[in-house]
Amino acid sequence: MRRFCLAAATLALGLALAGCGSRTVVVADGQQANVITVNSTSEVRVVPDKASLSLEVLVQGKTAQEAQDAAADPVNAVLDALKVAGIPEKDVQTTYAGVSPIYDWSGETERITGYESRTSLQVGGVDVDDVSSLMEACVAAGATSVSGPSYYASGYDEAYEQALAEAVEASRGKASAVAKAAGVTLGDVVAVQEGYQNTTLRYEEAATADMAMGDGAEMKIAPGEVSIEAQVTVSYAIG
Repeated sequence: MRRFCLAAATLALGLALAGCGSRTVVVADGQQANVITVNSTSEVRVVPDKASLSLEVLVQGKTAQEAQDAAADPVNAVLDALKVAGIPEKDVQTTYAGVSPIYDWSGETERITGYESRTSLQVGGVDVDDVSSLMEACVAAGATSVSGPSYYASGYDEAYEQALAEAVEASRGKASAVAKAAGVTLGDVVAVQEGYQNTTLRYEEAATADMAMGDGAEMKIAPGEVSIEAQVTVSYAIG
């Protein structure tokens, strides 16, 4: 009878804690231990110091060959402007180059009136302070469209580690609240699992070249702040 009551009490405690974020795990010696598991998130905001731009050169011609030939000079001029600006070749990528017909849809049937050549470039490794002057230099060289910037942080790893540590620290407060509500004592950490990490803001290799631009009027760029987030799942022993 005594064994039956003890087993029933143990079962009741397990069911009560199940609704409070607790579960049972197997420890190293093969015995079972009750734990409370919580999810925790923390974010660190930093000012981005790197950026990328998307450039496009769009020209037209009467024939496909004429349009393609007409694109050569402005595309090369934009690439030269990037080189003068100190952007390494490894940070410039042609993402699209193509020629397509231009249609006139005003009549009963469509007809081709010419062709257009479109070349798209992606430029990375740009210092945030140089974004405005680089955009102006590319437009002056022949870029017909400039979009962006997209921001990155060269100090991403340091900020993420800080957010990770803060998330683990915050998990104890959540676990303590659960333990108090369940009427149990919170113990040491028995397991920590890192959650999803979004690395889109990471800049892995900082550019070292200086920009060499003119003295014309520049449009100001406001990078603001970006949020770097860390997620963890932490299990605490309870008694």
